[in-house]
Amino acid sequence: MKSTRELEHQIRESTTAQALAGADYAMPSLPIYLSSLLHRHRLAVQDVAVRCNLDRSYAYQLFNGTRRPSRDLLLRLALLLKLGEDEAQRLLKIAGRQPLYARSRRDAAVLYALTHGLTMEETQDLLAELGEEGLE
Repeated sequence: MKSTRELEHQIRESTTAQALAGADYAMPSLPIYLSSLLHRHRLAVQDVAVRCNLDRSYAYQLFNGTRRPSRDLLLRLALLLKLGEDEAQRLLKIAGRQPLYARSRRDAAVLYALTHGLTMEETQDLLAELGEEGLE
């Protein structure tokens, strides 16, 4: 998969719009995107299972595409991987889940956590302090 920078260069250098028809411009499937995130962060599925407190077989089903992760699980994964807001929103979009919405206090707290590099535990504490439901 080409990086965004490589795609931008390709667009600038292209003399025809035909180059835009390639697979590089399609939204990746969730399992492919999750695998790329794990690879980039040098983690294995079992690492995520342990750190997100998931059953190992369930975690493998999520990463191979046989199970669809909940929005909260994707947010927990985003916190674990220290994703920025844009990457977390992209993860939610690829998974077909609602994006984080700043007018929702719970979502705003998660946005704050992502922006400020809070851990999962710190995020759960913040949500509890605000009287909001934790990330299940």
